[in-house]
Amino acid sequence: MINDRGSWLVACRKCAQHFAFDLRNPMESYSADCVIVERFDDDVGPYTGNAPRPGASAVYQLDMNPDEPRFELDAFAIFKCAKTGEDLEAAAFLALGKSWLRVADGRAQAANQMLARSQLPAVEHAVFAVDVPCSCGEPHRAIFYHAFRLDGSDMPPLDDLLLADVSGTDLTDVLTGVLSKTDVMQALEKLIARWRLFSDQILLATPFVAHQWKTKAERLAIWERLLAQLDPSRTMLMTRGATFKEYRAALIEFGLDHDMLSRFGLENRIVGDGKRKQDSHAKVYMGLGDTCEVLSGSANVVKGGSMENITFQALRRAKVETSYLTPLGISLPEPRPRLSHHLLIDCRDGEWRWNIMSGAAPKV
Repeated sequence: MINDRGSWLVACRKCAQHFAFDLRNPMESYSADCVIVERFDDDVGPYTGNAPRPGASAVYQLDMNPDEPRFELDAFAIFKCAKTGEDLEAAAFLALGKSWLRVADGRAQAANQMLARSQLPAVEHAVFAVDVPCSCGEPHRAIFYHAFRLDGSDMPPLDDLLLADVSGTDLTDVLTGVLSKTDVMQALEKLIARWRLFSDQILLATPFVAHQWKTKAERLAIWERLLAQLDPSRTMLMTRGATFKEYRAALIEFGLDHDMLSRFGLENRIVGDGKRKQDSHAKVYMGLGDTCEVLSGSANVVKGGSMENITFQALRRAKVETSYLTPLGISLPEPRPRLSHHLLIDCRDGEWRWNIMSGAAPKV
């Protein structure tokens, strides 16, 4: 019902402490700033625990952490058939688009059931799997996703979904060699979209973001493009202190003071929590988990026509620790806990079905 009163029991993303607070529409509302442990409707079963309630709240409209990842179809393709080299990204979007109404209906059914049946586990993402045709004649399966919220929001447009994987492709083959700066950065953006689903944390280690010949406006645009792709709660950026200073100087040019914003907790959290390292020219970009994916080479975070050497590898976590994290002197915080299930919508035997599956993401 609209305007039902109730409560949430939530866990702080930083300290994991539980808090309780009252709100309207507890079953339908959503927040990305905390982990919702349990929802309570006062008319059905009010909260009777002893978790503390927060003593103050702040209201503001400035958003320095936009969290707006995009998968750009016209950018460098990373998902290509391992046999033919055929670009499968556009074909994947087209295949999902052909069943769009049935896919959206499946998501709506799932949302309704999750609202009606409180015993169903919470999910972090809605995942869509679709078969993709290819001239090789063998099956490819694409995995799309978006952040799933039980807040009454509609299915995002097809173009806003993120493509995380296509089976029968070889990222190591596509992303090992010599590519232009622009191709490397476009590939990195697509890897970030992939890592947001499959990885526990993302690490970006680079001495430079943009370069000295860019204007402050151009530098800020590069920073904002990068930061918008990333989840602030699961990303670490390591760079030179001077590179962070360039970001702050560019902000001031446009009337925003990073230090002042940080006093109120309004700064970009990736920059605010970033690690400074002067004695490194390593350019390493990683999706971290039990299995890690590593893109490394000569490319800083800037687009351009000049050529860069890159290498992509999938490695066990122990190898990443000894070969990358320890030499760089990086001690990562514990990753934000991920929800233990995901919503899967896929087509089996000609029928689109939804299921709540174990794991924060499907296995690939």
